[in-house]
Amino acid sequence: MTNAEILTTFREFVGDSIDTTVALSLANQARMEIDLELRPQCALKLDTSQTTTAGQTYTTAETLHADALVPAGTIIYVGETQYTGVPFAHKERYKNRSNFWWVDLFNSQFYLSGTQSSAQTITFPYITKGTDIANDATTVLKYPSGLHIIVPMHMARTWFAIDQGEKGRSWLPEWEAFYQRTKRAIISWDQQWKLASIGESTPYGESYQPSENNISLE
Repeated sequence: MTNAEILTTFREFVGDSIDTTVALSLANQARMEIDLELRPQCALKLDTSQTTTAGQTYTTAETLHADALVPAGTIIYVGETQYTGVPFAHKERYKNRSNFWWVDLFNSQFYLSGTQSSAQTITFPYITKGTDIANDATTVLKYPSGLHIIVPMHMARTWFAIDQGEKGRSWLPEWEAFYQRTKRAIISWDQQWKLASIGESTPYGESYQPSENNISLE
């Protein structure tokens, strides 16, 4: 679906002429809520824009990528070395140890524990915020086009919950069943891509590497 088709489909679902600003707000809320819940592979990106410097310590702030919605997991890399995420509130416990990182989300920064011995590329996997849906003919959704209908359905689901119209215009169980079936289809599509990428963390792979290749299928 194009962005304009998403808005049109939503208006058809609810039977109202919704203001474009309101419709766009609902559309982008729906898109982000779906990505937060499903964390699909098509929303995964790697930020490799930052490097360490030799001698830098745990006090050196690195900047979170502006496009990052949430981390893709607990592991980031400095060169080829894994760093495991720990709570910001407990950084004092880990700051002088090796191979940990924490995030100061308020300031959009993260930190690496210990002291860096050399310049290395930082690889930070994250779920992208994506591109906002606008009132135009472009397509921003990355899952299969046949499943794009979940966004206007999610919008309608929210609208019916806040609409002050008649009871007959409410979100019916039949609509909820359709919505859940569409979401399961996206989950199934996404799981196939996730399963294809975790061979080394299954009995069928060459080795088992705890946490590094484990991918949540939920």
